[in-house]
Formats: sequence, C-alpha cells, structure tokens
Amino acid sequence: MADIEQVIADYAALDVEVGQAIAGRALGACAQCTKPCCRPDVCRQAVESWWLRRVTQHVHGQWWPDDWETREQCIAMGPGGCVLKAGRPVICGSFVCDFYTEAYGHLWEAAFVSFASDLLWDVGQLSSRVHVEELAEDDVPRYAEKLAERVAEGRRLFELSRGLLDGGLDDLGKHRVLLELLCRMPRCFRATTRRSLLERLGRFGRQAAPPC
Repeated sequence: MADIEQVIADYAALDVEVGQAIAGRALGACAQCTKPCCRPDVCRQAVESWWLRRVTQHVHGQWWPDDWETREQCIAMGPGGCVLKAGRPVICGSFVCDFYTEAYGHLWEAAFVSFASDLLWDVGQLSSRVHVEELAEDDVPRYAEKLAERVAEGRRLFELSRGLLDGGLDDLGKHRVLLELLCRMPRCFRATTRRSLLERLGRFGRQAAPPC
C-alpha cells in the first residue's frame, strides 16, 4: 500500500509548484480585484476536510485560529491575500471570472493557466463519485494507491505543460503538448476552452498536412 504521508508530501509539493507557476500570470488579476471571491464557508473547508487539513499542515503547520469555526471572515486571509500555499479548496484555483480570463496573454499561456488551474481538482477525482477532499480519515487508506497514481500522473503532465511556456519549443511541439494534455486530462479544460483549442489544433493540422 502507498505510504499516505509520502502521498500527502507529493501532493503538497505539486500544489505549491502549480501555485507558483500561475502566480504573476492570470492570478495577478486577483491581487487587483476590488471584489474578492473568497468566501468564509469555502475557506473553512481547508480545515474541515481531513485531506486539505493534512496538506496545509504539511506545508504550514497548524495555521488555523482556535475560533476558526465561528469567524465570519476568511480564516486564511492575510494582508497580502490567502496565506495558504497548498491545501486550499480546489474551487479556489479553478474559479474563473471575466476579469481573470482577460488577464490571459497569448494562446499558450491561456492553455497553460486553464490546465494548471484545474489540475489539482482532476488529480483528486478518484472516481466519478469520490473526490479526495470529501474523504473521511478512515477511508483514505482504501484510496491511497489510486491517489498516489493520480498525483504521479498529475506531476508528469504538469511538467509536460511547462512546454507551453517554453520559448525554445516551436508551435508544432506546443500543439503536440496541448493535444496530449487535452487527451489525458480533458476535465482540466473548460468546455469553451476545449472547443477553441481543438478548432485551432484542427486548423493547424490542415495547414501542416502535406498536399495529396
């Protein structure tokens, strides 16, 4: 059986790196936003969820205040925004508003941010009805192997996705990267993003195909 402590460490490391990769790109819009989307009830999930609590503890120790259950404001909100570098509820990374999407740069950056924003949500989806955030402590050992596999696959694809921002990779190489990401983790791309990217891939393929 997979060592659950190692799985927690690997998940936390991936979570931190995903956050670092996105910060300064589209998430820069969040720092300028005058209508923060953080909600106290969502924020409390970082403590209520056994999995998220263990991930945040791995990175931050016991960070939550003693009165976290009764506070009216977001318990993880500090002067510079959310203090959590890992273990935030996945909705915090995958929520997308118009202001957020307007901060996307070129196509490849939009594809990268779209993928990375939902990667941890997809990694934690252990079956059609089971997500790691919802697991009780007693149920975690049953899913340890599956979760270890999901984290390892998430890590592999995250490293692959970095190629979308690689200035040394040509458009053909980036289209190949994007196509694999779309095939392996399609849920990491919203429906409108998938349609747009697939249409572009189709046009590129027709242009690159040799004449008959």
